[in-house]
Amino acid sequence: MLMLAVIGLASAAIMRNATSGDQVANNNRLQTQANQYAQLAMRFCERQMAQLPVDRRVTLLPAATPPAWSVQRNWTKAGGSAAHTLQAVEIGSATQPRVAPQCMMEATAVPGVYTVTARGFSADFKADPGTGATRSGSTVWLQATLHAESADGGAGEGPAANAATAAGALTVRQRLWQQLLTPPF
Repeated sequence: MLMLAVIGLASAAIMRNATSGDQVANNNRLQTQANQYAQLAMRFCERQMAQLPVDRRVTLLPAATPPAWSVQRNWTKAGGSAAHTLQAVEIGSATQPRVAPQCMMEATAVPGVYTVTARGFSADFKADPGTGATRSGSTVWLQATLHAESADGGAGEGPAANAATAAGALTVRQRLWQQLLTPPF
């Protein structure tokens, strides 16, 4: 009888560890998925900077205080100052995410320096309808600071003109990126 109790407890412990390991693996997979979609969105916006302004699908926002990427309504509303939500054709895969990744390009007060911010979502992502904050699932925020020059070799636009009306395509000379561990909302 004692042996039966010991075997039962050992079996329960083994099953619990197996379930726990599956949950860890699944959570890691979902976090990686969100990270890959955020990288996809960031690269998409960076490629948009290399195009002529009339050919861009993403609006290059002017420098603002606070930065546009840190304002919650810019990520949850539609319009000219809103983040670009990637369409199926822009994602370019047979497998589409349940929640499409987003990116935003904006100028900074420093001439020739731009910020690209992107966020990707896991398949189980759900947002709070009121605040846009993550209710469940994973959200990964990535940000790149780009030093870019106009195609004619100039240092981009000046602080006042460092805006969506760029005279031409921009060539990225230097790129520094980071993952935002504490997103704005």
